[in-house]
Amino acid sequence: MRDLLRSLLEFPTRFFLALFAGLLFFPMLGEVHLFDWDEINFAESAREMLISNNWRIVQINFELFHEKPPLFIWLQALSMKYFTVSEYAARFPNAVCGVLTVLIIWAIGRRLFSGRLATYWSLLFCASLLPHFYFKSGIIDPYFNLFIFLGLYFIFLLSFKNDFDDRRTIRFKKRWYVLISALFTGAAVLTKGPVAILLIGLTTFIVFIWNRGKIAIGTKELLVWLFWLTVIVASWLTLAYRQNGIAFLNDFAAYQWRLLTTADAGHSGPWYFHFPVLLIGCFPASVFALAGLKRDESDGLEQDLFRRWMLILLVVVLIIFSIVQTKIIHYSSLAFFPLTFFGAYYLDKLLSGKYLLSGWVLLMLFFIGILLLSAMIVLPVIGNKMYKIQPYIGNDFLSAALQANVYWSKADFIPAVIYGIFFFAAHILFLLKKTKQGISVLLFSTTIFTHMALVWFAPRIERYTQGAMIDFIKERYCNNCI
Repeated sequence: MRDLLRSLLEFPTRFFLALFAGLLFFPMLGEVHLFDWDEINFAESAREMLISNNWRIVQINFELFHEKPPLFIWLQALSMKYFTVSEYAARFPNAVCGVLTVLIIWAIGRRLFSGRLATYWSLLFCASLLPHFYFKSGIIDPYFNLFIFLGLYFIFLLSFKNDFDDRRTIRFKKRWYVLISALFTGAAVLTKGPVAILLIGLTTFIVFIWNRGKIAIGTKELLVWLFWLTVIVASWLTLAYRQNGIAFLNDFAAYQWRLLTTADAGHSGPWYFHFPVLLIGCFPASVFALAGLKRDESDGLEQDLFRRWMLILLVVVLIIFSIVQTKIIHYSSLAFFPLTFFGAYYLDKLLSGKYLLSGWVLLMLFFIGILLLSAMIVLPVIGNKMYKIQPYIGNDFLSAALQANVYWSKADFIPAVIYGIFFFAAHILFLLKKTKQGISVLLFSTTIFTHMALVWFAPRIERYTQGAMIDFIKERYCNNCI
């Protein structure tokens, strides 16, 4: 009866978060053409899956595409079957993933910590730049990251030994948490590949070492986990082998290895590539997260263990993808979960009076916010003067792209004005010691920034990056050439 009453009391919060996330992620998914190699390829694979009615393999140009497993492509194909083939349908699964993610992390935060931390964790996922943006894209990573996080979460639940648990509860945990973790890990592998096993396995191993072997996971649980994971992955590999032979498995394995050891497709970069990406891309959660790494001594054992899991996950992601030679922004996107958690942890402690709002936190928030505001101002300023910078560009393709006829006007400063008003209002509130109101306005300002960037600027930037190709395809399509 008590659990039912608590569920009813918490329903308005869950409903509000689902509604809020839905209003952020579902509208205007199809306003911009597919803009990225990944978005285009995955959407095309889903389209070809529908046309060929072959759901067993992933194809490009109706030829075997060995680089990615099929789970996300299935979701896109189902979406296209319902909505028709379109940009909206290609991105719809990730919008659903966004709502699910917000509700899941709220439930986890509420169970382990408090309703306030859970709410801030969800809001930071919505209001931070890249986490928000990825849920409006058509790339694989949102589902891949969610499955890995859930796979780890159920290992965490299994690893925590509660002295008050009776034997029946312990048997339940060992039976079901192992199975559920293996299912989510297998789903992650079927979404993007075996790197999911590496990330989960390495995180769990480091926790084991940190805890000096004191972790409630025995050899039996590990073997059961591996058994179910093998069943899931082997089912797909067997199907792929029967359809395409050993060549597919060899090509798939070679591609996964190539991503780890070479700068595939020209995506190279320095080893520290992902540090500034996450600092700016996860703003403002990243700044709060740096302050949230400090542990509160009043935390309980389960809370402290969960923080440890999140910290190790963050470190593992940064180390692995700093070593990996292929540098792509969304490779480190799994770090969104620990970063937003530590950001919410800091805000919860801040508003409970246990932490103070540090001057360096305000300074970093202000500095990165000014960078974003400057970008919104600079784009309209240089938009109509691209010809002046063409002589200084050594790349012929980029130089030609900047010749695109894109109209910029004084109205294009409106997003900067709107964002600037809320951004400076947030910092004024911070100076007036109205911390809670300042945080709310700051999160609202970054949400506005992301939406303005997608709705206002993305169509214009698209004219530079792929406008000529889009015009060409539209023209030939109208002339029945394709």
